[in-house]
Amino acid sequence: METILQGLLDMAGVNAAVLFDGAGRLLAHRGRSVYDRALCEQVGGPLARAIDSMQLQHEDWESASAQFTDGTLLLRRLDTTSAGPCVLALVADATLNPAFATVAIRVSSNKLKRALDGGASSSAVGTGQGSSVGSLPTYPPSPGPGGSQAGPPAASGSRPALANSGLTWSRTGSGGVMAADQASAGFLNTCAHELARHVGPMAKIFVEEAVRKVCPDLPFSLAASRALADELAMRIEDDADRQAFLASLKKTGGK
Repeated sequence: METILQGLLDMAGVNAAVLFDGAGRLLAHRGRSVYDRALCEQVGGPLARAIDSMQLQHEDWESASAQFTDGTLLLRRLDTTSAGPCVLALVADATLNPAFATVAIRVSSNKLKRALDGGASSSAVGTGQGSSVGSLPTYPPSPGPGGSQAGPPAASGSRPALANSGLTWSRTGSGGVMAADQASAGFLNTCAHELARHVGPMAKIFVEEAVRKVCPDLPFSLAASRALADELAMRIEDDADRQAFLASLKKTGGK
């Protein structure tokens, strides 16, 4: 994988080529100057949270870009069998040729996906024992629409997977968000999606905060669904929208 990333780094204008898994863990990287491994590992968590927020609005996203003062951040999603959803990130300056970069990223993404799927047992993939982040328990994802599941279950010790969007509940501050079972994780996922219709990409953060408020010492369970719904409804200013939000949660099993 390092060789593939080096090919991207050799393009004019590219300062770093980095591969993250869905939880923001660094799988591989190549970078110039200050873009060493330590720096790239630091940005993994914030990047994963930003992508989680983006997926609330665009679940099937494939590529994205963001402009900053000195250049551009290019992202490409890789849905792998062995490592789950991963993200290829390129940090580039103003000299980058966007058209050429788009083609190069697509080709490299396909190569990285084959490398990941072909080396599931390799420690470089970061899915084995000892590679997880934090101590949050893992619960299997709930079935999505039609009974399908979005992505593989999270590795033991990783953050609980949200049922049918491929999102993960990220740790924020010093706390964490946990679900007691599969159905409860699915309800949290529904809350995030429905709330996003009214408040935008901040919905997931609001859900995390509300869970910690209504279940400060215990994993979230459906027994607290009504309290959670009422807490989230206060984030919606328009009364009609607030009632529509509460009604949508009742249809999905909320009390």
